[in-house]
Amino acid sequence: MSVQPCPDLEVLFAELEEGEGSALDHAADCVACSAVLEEHRLMEQDLYRLADPLPPPTLVASVMARVATEPVPQRREVWSGLTILMSSLIGGLGILVMSDQALGRLGTGVASLLVEGRLFVEGVLSGARALWSTEGLAVAAVLAFLLLTSLAGLKRLAGSAPTPSEA
Repeated sequence: MSVQPCPDLEVLFAELEEGEGSALDHAADCVACSAVLEEHRLMEQDLYRLADPLPPPTLVASVMARVATEPVPQRREVWSGLTILMSSLIGGLGILVMSDQALGRLGTGVASLLVEGRLFVEGVLSGARALWSTEGLAVAAVLAFLLLTSLAGLKRLAGSAPTPSEA
């Protein structure tokens, strides 16, 4: 047995990993340290022999079936959507504030929309007045039909078949 005091286990294992060092030289002469290293070597061998068990073949199918039966809470979907919307808006505002060109293009676009948008709205309203004055009942019937079919389609997309009173 050596007269030198035994090294810290951390130092011993670090040098074991490196493959050389004074702690390993000590362990070659020290019975206690060589016993610790041998125990460590045997434990490593045992751990390498262990294999992770494979999951059962039906695991994915059963998890997906359970996920399909439990719908996502609507509150969570709304908060996720609002989070995405707010982060997009903040990012867009950041780009506008950081870039003079983007801010100038936005101002030009809004101004042209206001000028040309007014003309567009006036044209649409003029056409609607002309249609209403010549074929008022037919226009009202077509608009009601479009509204009811749109509502029925939205209701069907939401997951339940509409009744005539709901549409």
